[in-house]
Amino acid sequence: MTHTLKFAGLLLLTLVTVSACHKKPKDEAAPDAPPAIAAPMSFAKSDADVDVRLSLPDLIKLYPELHARLYKEGEATLTAFIDQARKDHAQNSADGFIEPPYSHAIDWKISAQSERLVSLFAEEDDFQGGAHPNHTFQTLLWDKTGKDLLPAARLFAPGADFKPIDSYVCRQIEAERSKRAGEPISQGGSGFACPKFAESRLILLPSVQTGKIGAIGALYAPYDVGPYAEGAYEIHVPQAMLTGLIAPEFASQFGGEAVKAEALAESVSKP
Repeated sequence: MTHTLKFAGLLLLTLVTVSACHKKPKDEAAPDAPPAIAAPMSFAKSDADVDVRLSLPDLIKLYPELHARLYKEGEATLTAFIDQARKDHAQNSADGFIEPPYSHAIDWKISAQSERLVSLFAEEDDFQGGAHPNHTFQTLLWDKTGKDLLPAARLFAPGADFKPIDSYVCRQIEAERSKRAGEPISQGGSGFACPKFAESRLILLPSVQTGKIGAIGALYAPYDVGPYAEGAYEIHVPQAMLTGLIAPEFASQFGGEAVKAEALAESVSKP
């Protein structure tokens, strides 16, 4: 009986020891997930047929979802452009035509930020033969709270009457055109219609009040409101003129006067 008890005790001690050896310490942390890899800040490729470039602003790093989205979309756009350029040049070469390289550049910038909103615009140049490249703009609003893109139309109250703003924008275009030409030229005389502000490519502009938006700008590429030779137009509408037109949800994002009339790159507003 004594030998049996001793054997049982030794067996139990062995099992406990083996079990303890296979147990992980309670304080042993599980391996950390690998850190997310940030999207690149630029993309570029160049050869005899094509030259493409994408650049993103440094502050985009603060918004990883937006950063990844803009890089992915830009890379896809430029990759498709490269494929088309090579096909076109191969066909033209077979037909005996020699063309200069195609080019496409997308340059994103942040124009303003408020507590909730980030406003971005891209200057985009596209050359596929012809007398000159095409110059266009993209504009985006990012909602920091929802971490998603926000349609510009959401900024405005439903049924907002933009007639006074449309008239103001048209007069500002006429004034800028006349300044460039050195003589008075009306919008009607240019052969182009006055734009609708709410349908324009809109950007936010910073205020002298920290964290507020002081104006909304409209970017017009060549051919939008005038001939190519006139270049692009950048028209600012002070936030005070938009009182009652901004949706209540976003009214608190606006206040004060805009910081400088020329808050954006000179290349945006000059021919």
